[in-house]
Amino acid sequence: MVRLFANPLPIAENQKASAINLIKGSRPHMRAFHFSWLSFLTAFTGWFAVAPLMTSIRKDLKLTPDQIADSNISSVSSTIIFRIIVGPLCDRIGPRRVMSVLLMVGAIPVGLSGLVQSAEGLIAVRFFVGILGATFVPCQFWTTHMFDSKVVGSANALVGGWGNMGAGITYVLMPLIFEGFNTSAGLSESLSWRVTLIIPAILCFLVGLCDFLFTDDCPKGDWLHPTVPLEVHKASAEKKDDVTTIEDSEKQVHRDTPPRPGAKQFFMALKNPNVIILMFMYACSFGVELAVDNVLAVFFHDHFQISQKNAGLIGSLFGLMNLFSRATGGFLSDFANEKFGIRGRLLIQFVILFMEGLFLFIFRFTLRNLGEAIVILILFSYFTQACCGTSFGIVPFVDPAIVGAISGLVGAGGNIGGVAFNAVFKLYSSEATPTGFLVLGIVVMVVSFSSFFLKIEGRRLVEFKRG
Repeated sequence: MVRLFANPLPIAENQKASAINLIKGSRPHMRAFHFSWLSFLTAFTGWFAVAPLMTSIRKDLKLTPDQIADSNISSVSSTIIFRIIVGPLCDRIGPRRVMSVLLMVGAIPVGLSGLVQSAEGLIAVRFFVGILGATFVPCQFWTTHMFDSKVVGSANALVGGWGNMGAGITYVLMPLIFEGFNTSAGLSESLSWRVTLIIPAILCFLVGLCDFLFTDDCPKGDWLHPTVPLEVHKASAEKKDDVTTIEDSEKQVHRDTPPRPGAKQFFMALKNPNVIILMFMYACSFGVELAVDNVLAVFFHDHFQISQKNAGLIGSLFGLMNLFSRATGGFLSDFANEKFGIRGRLLIQFVILFMEGLFLFIFRFTLRNLGEAIVILILFSYFTQACCGTSFGIVPFVDPAIVGAISGLVGAGGNIGGVAFNAVFKLYSSEATPTGFLVLGIVVMVVSFSSFFLKIEGRRLVEFKRG
C-alpha cells in the first residue's frame, strides 16, 4: 500500500521519492507536490469562473442557449492547442517555469472578462481563458518526475484530483462573492458579476509568482541547471537500501539529465496507438467532467427552478468529489499494479470507465426529483474522476523517455472530449439536457472496451492467442 505520511521521506536511487508525506512541504519533492495541485486548483477558479455566474451573465448580456453553449465550447477548445504545446515545453524547460507562465498570463483574460458587452466578446475572452486549462500538463509532469514508479499513480491522482476540486470550490465561492457584492456592497447585478471575476485573476497571478520563486522542477533542482539539493543528499545518506552514495548521485545528475524533446518526440508519441487510446479514454473522463462542469449550474437552475446560489452549491458537489475520487483511482491503479502487474492497471481502468458510463446513462432516468438527481450526480461524479486517476496511472509507463509529450497529448484528449461533449449538450440544450447525459453514458461505456487494446510494457489485459 502507498504510504501517505512517510517520515522521513524515502528517496530511491533515481532521487525520486518512493512514498508520500501529505503533511510535509519541504523541497524538492513535497514542495512540488503541494504547489502542483494548488496551482491547478487555482487555475480552475479562473478557467471556470464564468460557469457558476452564467444565469446572471445570461440575463445581462441577453444570451441565447446556443451562445452559452458556444462560449462553453470556446473555453475548452483552446486548451487543446495549449496542452499540445505545453507538453514538449515541459520536457524542454521544466514544469516550474511552464506552470508559472501559464497562471500569470492566464490571469489577464480572466481579469478582462468583466469588460465584455456581448456574446461575441464572451466567447472570445473565454477562448483565451482556456490557457489556464493547460496547467494540468505541468501539474502531472511535476509529480511524475518527483515520485518513483511505485507511487507515481497515487501522486498523479492526488494532485490532479485536488486540482480538479477547484471546479467545485469555484461553484461555491463565485456565487457567494457575487452575493456579497450584490447584496452587502449594494452593487447592481450587472456590476457584481463583473467585479467578482477579478478575484480569481488575482489568485492566478499570485500563485504563478510563488511557483517560480519557491519551488524546484525536479529532484535535481532547476531543470536547466540541475544539481542535487541538500535535502536529497541528507535523505540519501540516511537511507540504507536502494540508494546510491552522495558522490554517485552527483555523477548521476549529468548522466540522467532529462532529454530536451521537440517535434520529433511529439510525433513519436502521436504515432503510438496506446497514446491514441488513452486520449479517447481521457476524453471520456476529464472531457465529461469539463462538459458537465459547464452545464450543471444552468441545468439545476432551470430544471428544478432553484436559485443561482443553490444551483451553484449543488453543482459544487461534482467538483468537490475530487477531494478523494480521483485519488482513489490512482490508489487502486497502484494497488492493482502491485498485485497483478501492469494488467492490474488495465483492469481497473476498464471497470471504472464502464461504471462511469453506466451511471451517466442511469442519470437520464432518475430526474423526477432533486434528491434522486443529487445521489446519481455523486455516483457518476466519483467514477468520472476516479477514471482520470487510473488513466494517468498508466501514462508514465507508455514511454518514459517522452512522458511530457504523452501527458500533453492525453491531456489534450480530455479537452477534445470536453469540446465534443459540450457540443452534445448544445444539441440537447434546455429541456433536452437529460438526453445529453444519456448520450454521454453510451459513448463512455463503448470506449471502456478499448482497454482490451492497450498494450503497455508488452502486455495486454487479455492476451489473444493466434492459430
